[in-house]
Amino acid sequence: MATAASKRASDQAPTKAGGSSTSNGRHFEPVRELLVHATRVQLATLTSVSKFFVGWTQAADRYAEAVSDELLSRVQGETAPHELVGRLATVSSRHLREVTALPTDVVSHFNSQLTKQTKPQQRQRAGQRLKTGSSGNQSRVT
Repeated sequence: MATAASKRASDQAPTKAGGSSTSNGRHFEPVRELLVHATRVQLATLTSVSKFFVGWTQAADRYAEAVSDELLSRVQGETAPHELVGRLATVSSRHLREVTALPTDVVSHFNSQLTKQTKPQQRQRAGQRLKTGSSGNQSRVT
């Protein structure tokens, strides 16, 4: 009796664990899609953050250069003392417009990265590789 029960259990175990290849493919496809989407979100976030940081540093560099130019032109006597404040206000206003436009640019970049279509890649088997012939055509070699 114990032998028959253990035989039934061992007969059923491979079917549950092994399953057919199509059912495994169906069960793993939603998980794969979730992982691909999570990866795309992470990459879009990373590139967006780097775009924001680069934009901010470039804007800060332009602002520092413009303020420096205005101060130097005042020191060299090219700008009247009463004009300096107005010129610095203009430079600061331009800088603030650039910096406040950054979040909108970054969000647009993030959204475009998420909506970008991925190119499906064909998987090659472990034993296969592409061989390019002398005519430039590729053929599979196993």
